[in-house]
Amino acid sequence: MSTIISILIMIASIGLFFGFIDPTYGKIREARVDKLNYDRALDNSEQLRAERDKLLSKFNAIKPADLEDLEKFLPDNIDNVRLIIDIDEMAKQYGMRIRNFKADANETSTAIGKDASNYGTLTLSFSTSAQYQTFLAFMHTLEKSLRLIDVTAIDFAAPANGGSLYDYSVTIKTYWLK
Repeated sequence: MSTIISILIMIASIGLFFGFIDPTYGKIREARVDKLNYDRALDNSEQLRAERDKLLSKFNAIKPADLEDLEKFLPDNIDNVRLIIDIDEMAKQYGMRIRNFKADANETSTAIGKDASNYGTLTLSFSTSAQYQTFLAFMHTLEKSLRLIDVTAIDFAAPANGGSLYDYSVTIKTYWLK
């Protein structure tokens, strides 16, 4: 009888092991792996928070005037009207009048398909009349402007009546973040 009881207890132990203990132990192992993954994610999130706070403190340390200058240097939209007004104000400093504005927003790439660039370009053309030295001073002011501008073409014509005012056609390219 004691042998039968021992065999039954052994069978019950084996059944209990394979039916309850082993699956439960497997779940515990999975839970430990999950806990390790969550601990790593928590550590990473704390590092990311610390990095975010560090960058935010650096950003907050930037003077508002410097942020405005940066926005003027490379704006996040085309804002060709603001650019035209700025150029016209620069020209007025020299008694020049800007006319015949033409704006052409284009993509930075001529490749077929979706453009993956982070910026776009705006080509702007205008005409003006001025003496040569005045035009040079205007171009120097345009060069010193905070807005990122590339002068791509300048055409000029001598006055027909022998006067001192030359006619200039200027083409510039400016950039904006997409």
